[in-house]
Amino acid sequence: MKQVIVTGASTGIGFDLTRTLCEKGYIVWACVRKPESLDRLLIDYNERLRVIKMDVTNKHDIEKAFRTVRTEMNPKWPLVLVNNAGIASGGPIEGLDTEEWRRIFEVNLFGMVEMTKTFLPLIRETKGRIVNMGSISGRVAAPFMGPYTTSKFAVKAFTDSLRREVSSLGVKVSLIEAGPIRTEIWSKSIDKTDQMMETCPRELQSVYGSMMSLIREGVLEAAQEAVPVSVATVAIMHAIESHIPKVNYLVGKRIKLQANLLKFMSTRMIDRVIRKSLRFHRS
Repeated sequence: MKQVIVTGASTGIGFDLTRTLCEKGYIVWACVRKPESLDRLLIDYNERLRVIKMDVTNKHDIEKAFRTVRTEMNPKWPLVLVNNAGIASGGPIEGLDTEEWRRIFEVNLFGMVEMTKTFLPLIRETKGRIVNMGSISGRVAAPFMGPYTTSKFAVKAFTDSLRREVSSLGVKVSLIEAGPIRTEIWSKSIDKTDQMMETCPRELQSVYGSMMSLIREGVLEAAQEAVPVSVATVAIMHAIESHIPKVNYLVGKRIKLQANLLKFMSTRMIDRVIRKSLRFHRS
């Protein structure tokens, strides 16, 4: 029997994973900023689901969650941590405030690091697992998504370092590298980017406005081809349950093909493909 901690459990992949884990009989600590978002799950799974109010950027919240889990967990069962919490935003690097970069990194990377550092002693003692939510954007950096893609490159590097440090200690570490998944993260990202472009100087609007419009269209088109959150949940469940989990899980439509093609393409070739896919030649 396993017991699982899930961050970012209020919507999207985190919510679907939490529900699936509960259905399978796991003990789940679901970490959310708004506990009421899981009220409907608590009705059905109140014996297995524990909801923890947490902001992954708040060290005090994480330490409090650690004390709760340490008290409630079964030390004879493997403890699994799924670092799922994440946010996205975009815009031209020239127009993005440095605080926006910090905001993205605080959630996508430093929150993950703090959660891992805090819970690793319990995971080590129980020979548990860690599953980190990365992205295909951690392999190829899209234009106008600088903070997000940079954070996901960092998540991949962090996961690789962590896996190599703890593999001999009996702790398994996996990275989920997802393409477009049908969640709210991209609609929120578009809204945030639109707000940024509306408030940035007119000079930047003139320079980057047409390209940003094309990016917006591209994101909306990608969202239409996005796979359901259940596809990501299946991959995470394999990382949790498999005797020999994969190191990397490429999730989404044509994502494995893209990853394989990247191995054989030069940087200039990748640049040309991205320009063509975003139709920059029309701007």
